[in-house]
Amino acid sequence: MSRKFALGSSAVAALLLCTKPAPSQTLTPDAQPQNSPIESVVISAEKRGVTQDAQTVPLSLTVVSGADIEQHHAIDLQDLTTAAPNVTLTEAVPGYAFFTIRGLGVNTTIPSMEPAVGVFIDGIYLGMPAGSVVDLVDIESIEFLRGPQGLLFGRNTTGGAILINTRRPGDAFAVYGSVNYETGPQEIASASVEGPLGNEFRAKLTGYYSNDDGWFTNQFDGKSFGASRSYVIRPTVMWTPAAAFDSTLIYERGAQRGDGPTTQSSTYFQGFDIGLNDPGYNHLDWEGVTFESNWHTANGLVTNLAGYRRLDQGLSIDNDGAPIAGFQLFSLLKQHQFSEELRYFGRAFGSVDLTAGLYYFTQSYLYLERRVLPAPGIDSTLGADVAATNYAVFAQADYHLDSQLTLIAGGRLTRDEKDAKIATFVASKALSRCNFAAETCVYNFPGPSFPGSPGKDTWDYFTPKLGFEWQENNTLLVYGDWARGVRSGGYNVRNTSTSVPPGPYDPETQDAFELGVKSSWFEDRLHANGALFYDQINKMQRDVNLLDPVVAVVQVTRNTADATIQGFELEVTGAVTDELVLRANTGYTDGRYDKIFFDLDGGGIGPSDFHLAIPRLVRWSYALGATFTHNLRGDFLLRLVADYGYRSRAASTDSNVVFLPQVKELSASASLTLPGQHWSFSLYGRNLLDNVSYGVNAALPAFLGGGTLRTLSEGRVIGVEASFSY
Repeated sequence: MSRKFALGSSAVAALLLCTKPAPSQTLTPDAQPQNSPIESVVISAEKRGVTQDAQTVPLSLTVVSGADIEQHHAIDLQDLTTAAPNVTLTEAVPGYAFFTIRGLGVNTTIPSMEPAVGVFIDGIYLGMPAGSVVDLVDIESIEFLRGPQGLLFGRNTTGGAILINTRRPGDAFAVYGSVNYETGPQEIASASVEGPLGNEFRAKLTGYYSNDDGWFTNQFDGKSFGASRSYVIRPTVMWTPAAAFDSTLIYERGAQRGDGPTTQSSTYFQGFDIGLNDPGYNHLDWEGVTFESNWHTANGLVTNLAGYRRLDQGLSIDNDGAPIAGFQLFSLLKQHQFSEELRYFGRAFGSVDLTAGLYYFTQSYLYLERRVLPAPGIDSTLGADVAATNYAVFAQADYHLDSQLTLIAGGRLTRDEKDAKIATFVASKALSRCNFAAETCVYNFPGPSFPGSPGKDTWDYFTPKLGFEWQENNTLLVYGDWARGVRSGGYNVRNTSTSVPPGPYDPETQDAFELGVKSSWFEDRLHANGALFYDQINKMQRDVNLLDPVVAVVQVTRNTADATIQGFELEVTGAVTDELVLRANTGYTDGRYDKIFFDLDGGGIGPSDFHLAIPRLVRWSYALGATFTHNLRGDFLLRLVADYGYRSRAASTDSNVVFLPQVKELSASASLTLPGQHWSFSLYGRNLLDNVSYGVNAALPAFLGGGTLRTLSEGRVIGVEASFSY
């Protein structure tokens, strides 16, 4: 480890000796507003080891509670795509996240392209977008943090971070679960049992199973398409041997088996119609272990968080989306990751809250991609073997000048190391450098074909933050900050060009300025929060798709441009009566290129490039919702929920040849809870307007029929649910 990290370790040790515990910020029952039907939402976004009321935290964030997830009958993260302004959650291929916040996200399934929106499950960072569109099983809350989170959460969070928190076992024995039947048809069942094991242990076992017969009809053979079977098993054990110490062990194992992505060629089909000569397949297996320990000392709270995750995915795609044998793509991904974070939180000198820590992350993965194009006579495989390691030390100090004004300063020092071996694609089966079945490759990068590119690189960067917060009587909070974010540099593992080396490409950096306000009115019956942001992005990383007459599509990863992104967001929640709660949010994002380094539209670098829209940047987003709860005679409880969300169209490619359509999402549900509150029955619907939406929309070459290739999401879904709790 370098001298910088050794010094950081010493600094953390020094903090443990010179600080005192901070006052508890846990939101206790007595602190809950007694006269407001608006749910008090608590968060973990500041990594303080204690829960905090979201209205008192100087961050632009939206929290979706476990109760919200259940009331909206959300199956996975895609179903929450309109829950927060300036946030878009889509799936490119099964399990592969195309998440965008404030115009920053990924636009490719290349595993080497680092995300701009970090996904964390119980504090553990997911090393790549593959496997990130998780089923929402027994969730406590989901926190959508907007804007760069580089100080506390590290690199690859320039757009923001999504924190998924699973439920921990309670002190009393309990059993709860649900059974769903949806059009498709799809059957879903989940259950949890939890309770104490002696005086020191609490445990929980959660299980989930989904059987989807496929929502689409394949006109090629008349059969259902989109079938998928999946399961999740998650045991959790908490150990509390003393009041000052606790440890939690979470193990999760899951698998999914199903058809390949639902692709569509615009030359042949529109709407939800598809006709695929090859259904493909999706095989996804994962397991993870999370171990968290908290030690309350005389000097503060020390937390150690360690996590391991393994992901195996095999995928086959009908990549022409047509009823012809045009382009079949097979991919294989095997990833392992381990991370550990040692963190401290406490108060020093009576007026300074300190958060500091050390972080270590390592991952390795094997990637293979086989392309079969019968017309040109191509059947060949490319591949890569990549190892990456990340070290960081971070600290944040909140200096309370008085009871109202706080100054915030901190930074994170990071070292990124990457080692890539890559086998470039060759349009000849006889000369293919990889054997897909044997999972072996003869790597030509690094090598004499790419002089000056060693295949190893190290990047050091510092991501500081300066800010303030001013708070008046827990009803008004004004905050502002400047923060820097970074996306890791790297190597393109889907290298289909023999003339362009796969890298390295440089990190993408960001300077972000934000001014926000959070307010509570009318005895906490109205919450109104808003933020303005201005981001400058340098060396923007893009995966540029170029049509090729031989291999169909050539992908090149490059630092293409400098850009400016700015906008605002507003969220309002109001309790009209004790029974009726209304909510609304809106967001606006505008982006422009300031400098161009790479030809984006195929006409050479020039004025036309500056007029292009940034891919996946959604200019307007808004959502409206209502929840009505009413006690009926006989102790029955009726709950009605309705939500409508909108996302404007967005460019799908850097060249702006094709666009992603508008998203118009209407969902609604009606639930009846029986006396005793043990059983509840619901009728619900998602995408009630039957809106057509795409995860991917990319141009196809002329020899595959031209037009565009789309990956479709499901249309209208109607479901019923029976849930129980004892």
